[in-house]
Amino acid sequence: MRVDVHAHHLAPEYLACLERIAGPRQRGRAAAAPMSLDERADMLEDCGVDLQVLSHGATMPYFDDEQAALEAARLGNDSNAEVARGFGGRFAHFGALPLPHVDASLAEAERCLDKLGALGISIGTQIGDVPLDNPAFEPLWAWLDQRQTVVLLHPQWRAAEPHLRDYDLAGMVGACFEDTLAALRILLSGLAERHPNVRIIVPHLGGTLPLVYPRIVRRGKAHLLRRLWYDTANGYGPALACACQTLGAERMMLGTDFPYLTPLKEHVQYVQQAGLSPEDADTILNRTAAQLLGVIDSTKESKQ
Repeated sequence: MRVDVHAHHLAPEYLACLERIAGPRQRGRAAAAPMSLDERADMLEDCGVDLQVLSHGATMPYFDDEQAALEAARLGNDSNAEVARGFGGRFAHFGALPLPHVDASLAEAERCLDKLGALGISIGTQIGDVPLDNPAFEPLWAWLDQRQTVVLLHPQWRAAEPHLRDYDLAGMVGACFEDTLAALRILLSGLAERHPNVRIIVPHLGGTLPLVYPRIVRRGKAHLLRRLWYDTANGYGPALACACQTLGAERMMLGTDFPYLTPLKEHVQYVQQAGLSPEDADTILNRTAAQLLGVIDSTKESKQ
């Protein structure tokens, strides 16, 4: 079964809620999808994608005001759950949480998984200025560990560094730095070892992790990289080949970052054209995500 774990849908009512709470700037990079959901479902069929998992990406319901964050999170989750119930089962969703409010996030995570049918939870690579390994979030990670939850990380286009504020550098390269920093903090802080049952997906081939691999080796921590999973949202075959060699093809799974990376078909086909072995390409496209998310039996044959 071919599953795209990294795609986005932001319902108009969700964006309107964010704008009402925080003004137009809260929309950030929330570009409208270039087609209707019906058209997207047809496109997925044409690309051979059986299931696309929707999440909120960089447009998360993160507000200092707890009630505002909870209102936005519930609305966004309800909207994506409604999409997942239609369209012939072509879509699923990851829940979003009203962070940094831990108690409210625990309740919303439970609602997403138990009542809305979410396949996991998506969490920003940082919550404002607070990293994910901050002790304040430890009860959330413990709960996610107990539930053996799949967690998709996603950069938040954070441009706190002045040199990232120009030329769209926050999106062009800053996002990949966010992926890298979040993954390394999760590993180096011991968070992944304390909560080994949380199954964390790092997007965009792990950011720059394959490039800085020798530096991680020198810290004696390189083996920890294979505690995580990674998606293929990138589109460049040599980069995918490098990531597979460094992080393990068996830890990779299809992610397209649609609608921000287009056209979608190219971001599926490039996996087959990256010079990987047929077995590795098949694993990435058709096996790993489905097994991780439990959407098919692990013994079911993948498509040829």
